[in-house]
Amino acid sequence: MSNYTIDQFSKISGLNKILIRTWENRYNFLKPKRSSTNIRYYDDEMLIKGIKYSILVKNGHKISKLIKEEDNQINKILEDLLKITNSKSTKDQIYVSKLIESSIDFNQSLFEKTFHECVEDMGIIKFYEKILVQTMNRVSILYLNSEINPSNEHFISENIRIKLSKEIASIKTKVKTKDNWVLFLPEDEYHDIGLLFSHLLLKKNNHSVVYLGQNVPRENILSFKKNNFKILTSISSRKTEKFTEEFCKFLENNFNNNTIFIIDKGGAVKNNFKNIQVLYTINDLIKII
Repeated sequence: MSNYTIDQFSKISGLNKILIRTWENRYNFLKPKRSSTNIRYYDDEMLIKGIKYSILVKNGHKISKLIKEEDNQINKILEDLLKITNSKSTKDQIYVSKLIESSIDFNQSLFEKTFHECVEDMGIIKFYEKILVQTMNRVSILYLNSEINPSNEHFISENIRIKLSKEIASIKTKVKTKDNWVLFLPEDEYHDIGLLFSHLLLKKNNHSVVYLGQNVPRENILSFKKNNFKILTSISSRKTEKFTEEFCKFLENNFNNNTIFIIDKGGAVKNNFKNIQVLYTINDLIKII
């Protein structure tokens, strides 16, 4: 179980610190615990409550009434709000909150239910754009700030990988395809959910894909330069400027007859390579396929 300061609690839940203090003093609600050294902190259970109550209060529910309800009734109110709201942002917030809750609690059934509701409601592409990216960004922030442990982040990541892989496998490949693509992540890159989703998009649009996955030594892709493959890879913001420059030069020098696309998550790739196109969002990829 993780512990959170009021700053961390406020940032993740969406409740400002003044409101949190007001609720504590007026209603004895979300009252922090104290460590053995008398430091105030919030735990996972309180964080999940904070996220849910933040959504409900922003949608017109009175905190004075909500705090009288049991947890199962709060969940029902959220479910009812999800069904009746016309606000896309509210729906997105509810779906994201459920996925974060499933990650914190390792709640497989909640993850499955939320995933299927999302995909049925908006389709797999909108799910990725509107829900998954936001969820993974928030979970990554929690993980990088040591506010959750690695197993929480792995829980949501691996579940998403399984879902995307199943979706990819379910698409029947047509006899005649458009273009041949090779997808890979360079050395020491392991966060492949975006690349997996790119695989899904390409296959849905009748492209042939060779998926090499994570942590591929650059020399291992040289065999693709003679086969007119389009190349898609990704560079994270963690990579140094030197690595990015050397990697791009390697691609440019060895694949001068291929079209190369790089998903640049950190804005590190310079647009001065003649056969490299930089993609910043998934919509950039959608436009070219």
